Amino acid sequence: MKVLSVNISDTNGGAARAAYRIHQAVNEQGVDAKMFVKNKNSTDKRVFEVADFDKKYLFSDQIRFVQNKVKNKIQQHRWRPYPDREDVFMSDLRSSSIHGAFQKIDFDVLHLHWINLRFLNLKELLKVNKPIVWTLHDCWAFTGVCHYFYDCEKYKDSCGECSFLHSANKHDLSYQVWRKKEHIYGKLNLHIVTPSRWLGEAAKQSTLFKNFPLTVIPNSIDTELFKPTDKTDARQKLNLDNDKKYILYGAMNAVKDSRKGFCELLQAMKFLEKKECLNKVELIVFGADKPLEQLQLKIPVSYLGVLNNDKDIIAAYNAADVMVVPSLSENLSNAIMESLSCGTPVTAFNIGGNSDMIEHQKNGYLAKEQDSADLANGILWCLENNGKGDLSKNARRKVMGNYTNEIVGKQYANLYFSLL
Repeated sequence: MKVLSVNISDTNGGAARAAYRIHQAVNEQGVDAKMFVKNKNSTDKRVFEVADFDKKYLFSDQIRFVQNKVKNKIQQHRWRPYPDREDVFMSDLRSSSIHGAFQKIDFDVLHLHWINLRFLNLKELLKVNKPIVWTLHDCWAFTGVCHYFYDCEKYKDSCGECSFLHSANKHDLSYQVWRKKEHIYGKLNLHIVTPSRWLGEAAKQSTLFKNFPLTVIPNSIDTELFKPTDKTDARQKLNLDNDKKYILYGAMNAVKDSRKGFCELLQAMKFLEKKECLNKVELIVFGADKPLEQLQLKIPVSYLGVLNNDKDIIAAYNAADVMVVPSLSENLSNAIMESLSCGTPVTAFNIGGNSDMIEHQKNGYLAKEQDSADLANGILWCLENNGKGDLSKNARRKVMGNYTNEIVGKQYANLYFSLL
């Protein structure tokens, strides 16, 4: 059986890391799996990128230049009516050419992951006369233009009058994109996969996906790589003090992306200050090398910068006493899974798929949604209740029982075979 996975990148970004781990897991189960991406970063010979199928001739380069200019003009025209739109991530149906790659690669099952940022045109799927599995890493596939719907429930109807666009028009861009998706999906042999129960329930309630079969399969992790190590060694590697209690926070665009919850974390730190927890407690941050503005905190904050390799990230997890994931929206967080796999308990808001991984006061703490005071309570609780290492043991046990490459790889392999 041959499977072709599709994602914008193989390793750059949370969805890419999740997709590539699944790609590796199914290969370990004997599936002949390849990956097709727009931007390749790994050296994996089973990963192909768009450029591999692009015959670069001067004349065709000139044509592409003109085409891109036209597409950008059309794009600007589509979004011009919404100058006051919210500062949240939204996508329309823009795409680039994949140069007939689906017709040039042999596969039995097409496995889609995250395909935005001008990558895959959904119309390309109409040429695929084979089963399509789509693993959702956010909500865009079943909404109009937003990647997370937050409190909006218009995805249960047909979008339009989009609150993120600040639109009162029933037939606005969100509705137009929704209608195009509806037209395309109706012609596909499509099976939906969601990594979290929360996203699965949302997809089932959407008008676009409610009639398609859906399976919840979590993301996987290499537990031989992400595992507990000696805390003293990890701290020495990162030049950290062995006598301190470290609170870890990390994400892509850690201090810039408001969805990651850095502001909520800072509020939690101020609540901790009121509890007089300053003695030998420090916040360490990866994914940024400095704050956007001067922080008014008494608790010290250190920045590890962008950690580009797994060894440094694993050292950070193992050096920490507690990981904090204050995101305002999550599917199935890589950071939570990685931290738990390294035996470090996690405090996070009780949103999205966080409760799939965090068992409240067993391997971490689930704080009330957007409640920074309760987030502070969770941080303090984890720091005070892991003296015997029970939280750490439970964290590792949770991952080993649910998210190993073997467990997840078998679930996907069984799904592929069931579709043929």
